[in-house]
Amino acid sequence: MIFPSAILIPFHLRTIEDAARLRMAEDHKRLADILAVILSEPLWQITPEIANVSSEVVYSDERVAKIEVITLPDHKNFITNDKRMATQTGPFKTLSHEIKHGEQIIGEVKLTMAEDLLLESLRSDRNRYAITAALSLIMAIVFILLVLQWRLVQPIRVLMSESDRLANGELGEPIALNREDELGHLALSLEATRQALQRSFSDLEVKNQQLLEYSGTLESKVKLRTQELENANLNLESALANVNSAQNELARVERMAALGSMVAGVAHELNTPLGNCLLVASTLEEETKNLLTLLENGGMRRSDLSRYAATAAESTKLLLRGLQQSARLVGDFKQVAVDQSSAQRRQFTLLVMLQELAALLHSSLRKTPFTLELDIPANIELDSYPGPLGQVFTNLVNNAVAHGLDGRNEGHMRCFAQQQGDHVLIVFEDNGKGIPPEIINRIFEPFFTTKFGQGGSGLGLSITFNIISNVLGGEIRVSSVIGQGSRFEISIPLKAPGSQESGNPLLSH
Repeated sequence: MIFPSAILIPFHLRTIEDAARLRMAEDHKRLADILAVILSEPLWQITPEIANVSSEVVYSDERVAKIEVITLPDHKNFITNDKRMATQTGPFKTLSHEIKHGEQIIGEVKLTMAEDLLLESLRSDRNRYAITAALSLIMAIVFILLVLQWRLVQPIRVLMSESDRLANGELGEPIALNREDELGHLALSLEATRQALQRSFSDLEVKNQQLLEYSGTLESKVKLRTQELENANLNLESALANVNSAQNELARVERMAALGSMVAGVAHELNTPLGNCLLVASTLEEETKNLLTLLENGGMRRSDLSRYAATAAESTKLLLRGLQQSARLVGDFKQVAVDQSSAQRRQFTLLVMLQELAALLHSSLRKTPFTLELDIPANIELDSYPGPLGQVFTNLVNNAVAHGLDGRNEGHMRCFAQQQGDHVLIVFEDNGKGIPPEIINRIFEPFFTTKFGQGGSGLGLSITFNIISNVLGGEIRVSSVIGQGSRFEISIPLKAPGSQESGNPLLSH
């Protein structure tokens, strides 16, 4: 309210001042017109006395400070009346007007008026308006304060008091403020809050009482449930131990099964060179008997001895070759059998270990139209577990033969490796039919197989995954394209985790 008054009052005073100045300008022009009319005849007759008397009519206005009349065209002073100039402070404004006699201009009147009376009147108006505005403003402020006290401040204090009472938990007395405005609505809201709190506290007391009643039995129930949970945990620990034991046993059985398969393969491989050696030895024995008979009968000729020597030399070569081949097979099998059965940690060359395995797997692969290629650098040395790593290789070969290449007239498997810092990347791939996308994420699950009931146990790749992760300290990834084959990428450290003396506890069974 103060700001609008401060803007409107000066504007109103300015309007009054402009109107007063406009009226004075109109009066100034009107008086100059009157002088030009009443002084026309005295100036024509050249009677200054009559002109002075006539000008007194206008000079009677206290605002008029000076009247000056000159003749034209000679510009001579005709009359001058400036008695008030000395007593008036101004400022002054002069207005000139021609004096005509008919159509002829005979002179000019200059009417000078002072604005001091106007300024004094304006100052009086300003003071009056200022006093009136101040009194009005004070009365308005007092009225507003009284209205605010009655309509706003006092009800707000009542609501604050009631709110403090609610905060202190005093919910017994209702909140009464009979009004139809926003404060009345706020009072109704506070009353609804009070009633809701009262109901909530009542319900809370009832529930507290119920909790006190239930607390006696709850403790015994908690003890009972705790005991049941402890028993369940013991059962779970026992079951987990059984699962781990079964898993280790399955891994051992898988190793023994692979070893048994290798024994059968080695026996088959030994059968050929040993059979050849037996045939050569039998032939040599027969030739020796014939030579001894000739010698006893005295009929041995030089040619017989030469023929026997040639036969003995050739037989010795064949025997040596067969026995060397058998010794090599037995040596390879001996090292693989030790690795597979004991799973001991040692330092070994990756190429040599895989070549020994490939030689033992040759007998079983020879019965199939599939080939196995090794592309392993000769300088990759590992301090790890050759038995479990060999089992991984055997499982991948068996998996490719049984699933990836099954039903095909030809197929190729390739294993290559690359050293990457302190790790080695071993890749095994085949050009078989591939793994469907819907099962590729499940192939490492225990007992998952696509040939259930057809000789597949679903444990080969699961054991492979566990050996790589838990024994060799590495990881395995698989990718496949339908119709193009599968690819297994195995990354293991050159030095297996754990000390060489302690070995790996997962291989102790």
